[in-house]
Parts: sequence; structure tokens; C-alpha cells
Amino acid sequence: MAKDKKSFVLYSDYQEAFEALDDETAGQLIKHLFKYVNDEHPETDNQLVKLSFIPIKQQLKRDLVKYEDKKKQWSEAGKKSAAKRKELKEQNQRPLTTVENVATESTVNVNDNVNVNVNDIIKRKTQFKKLLEPYLSKYGKEMLNDFRDYWQEKSPAGKKMRFEMTKNQPFDPARRLSTWNKKSKNDKPNKINNKTIPTDEQYNEFFNDVNKKEDGKN
Repeated sequence: MAKDKKSFVLYSDYQEAFEALDDETAGQLIKHLFKYVNDEHPETDNQLVKLSFIPIKQQLKRDLVKYEDKKKQWSEAGKKSAAKRKELKEQNQRPLTTVENVATESTVNVNDNVNVNVNDIIKRKTQFKKLLEPYLSKYGKEMLNDFRDYWQEKSPAGKKMRFEMTKNQPFDPARRLSTWNKKSKNDKPNKINNKTIPTDEQYNEFFNDVNKKEDGKN
């Protein structure tokens, strides 16, 4: 038996072998088995016990090999898990002032005294763009660009964009685009040189209506 192993498997198909023995010999065989798995190196002069124990012994050895392989797998998995926990712990303890943070801070617009992480704004704009990509085939590039430009307009402080400041969060692009599209079709803008040019008044009215309708749905 392996060190610190406290159990073993005795298969039910051994019953036939035990049934073929008389009770005394069967008793000797089971005692011989337990001495073996407890590393007592048993010896016997009973030939029936010796012969009957051979297949049992072979199966015990095969099971022991499987057990040792499992122990190695468990050990490796434990080491990987410990290494991962150590890595996460080190990341959590890492100071916030890094080269990346310093580089980001250098992009702040000092003249306007706005404390804006430019890299973060760009990242959020990219995420918002990806949020709209599934609707490209349905609404077209031009409409999505207008929609995106409007909702990405930054607040006076420059810390948030319009889509981040809506009353109802998270921002639902499907519902907002549907309303935008319906409102666009109902508008009757001016035309210059055969091109549709909405007036400033129409734009403002349009955007206010969109916000009121969306906020009222939630």
C-alpha cells in the first residue's frame, strides 16, 4: 500500500472466488489480504490462499499505480492553484502609481483644470462603439454615426458622456436606436442641394423628445 493510504477497492466479482473456498480457507484469504494492504508482508503455506490471492494482488497493484498518478495530478493542480492565488495577491498589493498611470496623467488638460483620464475616455468610447456594431446592418452607418456622436458628447466637466448620464442605466442601445429611427422618419427637415439638413431647432427638439420617451419607459 502507498504511504498514508487508508483505503482500497475490493471488487464484487471476487465473490465467486471466495464462494469456491471453504469457510476456513476464505477466512485465511481475507486475513491475508488485509495484512498485505497494511504492508505486513504476509506468508502462507496454504496453496489455495496463494492461488486465490494472485489475481487480487495484481488488481491491487494496478489500482495503486492509478492512485499514484492521481496524487501527482492533485499535487500539480494544487501548486498551480497556489501560484495563481499568490499572483492575484501580488496584483492586489501592487501600488497604483505605475508607468501607465503616470503616462495617463500626463494627458490631462491642465489649462481647463479638468481631471480627466483621457485613455479611459477613449476606452469607453470604443466600448460604446462596439455596443452599436450589431445594429449596423439594420440602421446603416450614417445613422449609427449620428447616434454615436450625440450620445458620446461629454459633460461640461468632461468626466462623463451623455449615454453615461441617462436617468435609466444600463444604457439600452436597442430601445434607444428604435426610438431614434422612428423619430428620424417622422421629422421633416429642410433640404439644401437635395441633401437633408435638419435645423438646429429640429435637432434640439428631436434629442429632447428621445430622452423624454426613453426615460419614461423605465
